[in-house]
Amino acid sequence: MKALWATLPFLPLLLTAAPRSFLAHDEGYYALQARWIAQGGQWLAPPWWDQVVFDRTMGLPWLIAAAYRLLGVAPWVAHLPSLVAAVASLLLTAALARRLLGGDGAGWLAAAVLALTPLWLDYAHLASQDMPLLALELLGILALLQAGDTPRRHWAFLAGAWIGPAFLIKGFMVALPVLALVPFVLLERRPVLRRPVFWLGLTLGWLPVALWLGLSLEVLGLPVVAGLWQKLLYLSESDVYSAGPLYYLWNLPANTLPWSLFALEGWRTWLVAPLERARRLLLLLYPLMMLLLLSAFRTKTPYYGLQLTPFVALAATAGLRSWSAAAGRSARWAGLGIGGLGLALVLAAAVVLSPGAPAGRLVANAVASLSPAPEQFALAAGGLGLAWALVPWCRRRSRQLGALLIGPWLALVLLVQSGLFTDRTPLQRQALARPEAAAALAAGPIGAVAGAPLSGDEHAGLILVALASPRLIPRIGAPERVPPGERVWIRRQELPAGWPVRLQASDLEPWVLAEASGTGQ
Repeated sequence: MKALWATLPFLPLLLTAAPRSFLAHDEGYYALQARWIAQGGQWLAPPWWDQVVFDRTMGLPWLIAAAYRLLGVAPWVAHLPSLVAAVASLLLTAALARRLLGGDGAGWLAAAVLALTPLWLDYAHLASQDMPLLALELLGILALLQAGDTPRRHWAFLAGAWIGPAFLIKGFMVALPVLALVPFVLLERRPVLRRPVFWLGLTLGWLPVALWLGLSLEVLGLPVVAGLWQKLLYLSESDVYSAGPLYYLWNLPANTLPWSLFALEGWRTWLVAPLERARRLLLLLYPLMMLLLLSAFRTKTPYYGLQLTPFVALAATAGLRSWSAAAGRSARWAGLGIGGLGLALVLAAAVVLSPGAPAGRLVANAVASLSPAPEQFALAAGGLGLAWALVPWCRRRSRQLGALLIGPWLALVLLVQSGLFTDRTPLQRQALARPEAAAALAAGPIGAVAGAPLSGDEHAGLILVALASPRLIPRIGAPERVPPGERVWIRRQELPAGWPVRLQASDLEPWVLAEASGTGQ
């Protein structure tokens, strides 16, 4: 019963009735792949229209396709694997905190900090590979930690078994957490390597990978399957996503505010405290090695930094506990600083929400197409600021800590429930949900036409309109190959003369739904 009550604050962050729409790259890509897998029964190769594109592993499309088969095709179903993995990552982070930090409430506090981390919450609501990968990494770390403390076989088994499924989810990127764990394994968990059950788990974990790759090589051949390796080489050499070696030193702290500030105090405490070697290796060396490995890889994106968010949460938990237990001048000044920031947020929210205020009109005009509305952002900032403004007035440190957590919780719950983390493309969703659009989409099977290469924006638009098509033909080709009477998504500039347009909207441009006619062939 106590555990059930402890989970209730997390539910409004993860469950919402707000509309869901896809971010075309990459969650829409996976959702569309999974739909073709579920409907066509082709579970071997990554499908893309009528082709096989072996540029990523199949773990996530399999999970979404299985969810589609069980629950039907719907946006919330596509997000279910990530939401389940998010819950698992919270539970695993709490277990790591109880084991590594000790003390009353360390597990719940670490889970709360992680759940209130913007970067983590963003990817909890994205149908992407990153949250399932994070859950598997945390499972492997906890299993290694527990395997050295207990003779129970299942921990040693899990310590080896997680790597294969992680490869199915994210491919060669699983090498980074494995390399970062090598010092801990060699210095603290070498006896685990001598246990046969560890190697049994490692073998069984890689068995699905071996079967999948073996069947793919037999059916498709090496040139096709080699696309996995070619994609890795492209990411390691391309400048498209290159951001310099210091990218994560600013991007990760910015995406984990305000907890990254408390994490600095936690890391400072650990550096000077006489920690036992196992704790020092996992709390300090592992995240440092992950940071260095991610920084050395040429491609840099915010979602790679997601793998470090649980360790930011653990460090922030230590920093928060240190702050709540302190009674010196620095602690009082920190409380006053938080209160001052909260008061500034309240004033800013009041200015935006004031009827007819110039600042409110300016914000509304600047973000007119944003979902949620500017007023909802202002309310979130006001709730956050009001809670933080009360921090200096709370005499007990436990109440100060509660006010510090309640502020971000109020703000993020409001934003989640208003659709910020779920309604990624609201304009396209609204255009496709209009009655006339829904009728045109439901009138029959729909294919796609692309006579010339697609730009990034055009490709994203095609993914969104394809996902909205109830009966999608998995074929894409030139206009002259479309049979008369077939309905296709086609760019307006490629529309042949005489093809009647069945659906068009400014928010769907350049894509229109047209019907092929014999005169346009």
